[in-house]
Amino acid sequence: MSDIPKARQLIRDAHRLIATALKLLDREKPEFVAPAKLRKLTPEERERCRQLRQRGMAVNDIARMLGTNHGRVSEAINGRK
Repeated sequence: MSDIPKARQLIRDAHRLIATALKLLDREKPEFVAPAKLRKLTPEERERCRQLRQRGMAVNDIARMLGTNHGRVSEAINGRK
C-alpha cells in the first residue's frame, strides 16, 4: 500500500542531504596561486604538439623538444588552453 506523506518526507530528506553534499564539493578560490614558470605555447607550437603526438612521439619528448613541460604539451594535445 502506498504512503504518500512518508514518501514526500523521504524526498525532502534526500533533497536536504544532496544539497548538503553539493556544498561540500564546492571549492574556494585559493588565496595564493604560484606564478607560471613556463610561457604558454603559441598556436603553431600547439599544432606541432598535436602532429608529433599523432605520429607516436612521447609527450615528454615533445616537451623537451619545445622547451616546456609535459603539462603544457598535454593541454595542447587535448585542446585545452
